[in-house]
Amino acid sequence: MIWEVFRQQRAGRDFVYCRDVHAPDREMAKQYAVIQHGRRKPTHALWVAPQEEIRTVSADDTVPEPADEGEPTEWVVFSPDRRGYHTECGTVTAAGEDAAARRAVDTFGEDDELLWVVRETDIGEVTADDVTFGGTTDKSYRFAQTYNVDPAAEEVEASEEEQVEAERERRGDA
Repeated sequence: MIWEVFRQQRAGRDFVYCRDVHAPDREMAKQYAVIQHGRRKPTHALWVAPQEEIRTVSADDTVPEPADEGEPTEWVVFSPDRRGYHTECGTVTAAGEDAAARRAVDTFGEDDELLWVVRETDIGEVTADDVTFGGTTDKSYRFAQTYNVDPAAEEVEASEEEQVEAERERRGDA
């Protein structure tokens, strides 16, 4: 099963699409997302959503008139940012997929851009309270792989400083 992954750099910021992971279930998808997408860049939280549950819709699409489909739920909407990455732009409340698609287009749709709409309950979240995200890559393993130790020692020292700085940012000391 393919799970789309969205990364939030800092608390309060929007979630931005960062690729996908292949996993059999939500818990494994969250773990894989942390390993693949939460280790190098500063990360506050990750969302994973099953690819098959994400509806793609644009203002040009003919969205059918929604039928009364039951209790309204929250739907998260993503639209392409200026770089082309799908970025969280808000939520809509609707009682079904067609109603959510129509509301998303009415509220956030512009020209021919493709919006992604996913039910909030289909999203799995991992936050900095759950795991320790990276923020930079530890390069100390390179020290033992060279005979000329000076450049490697400098790189290890720089890496250690990056790790300390990343830890300060995680704690909010920066």
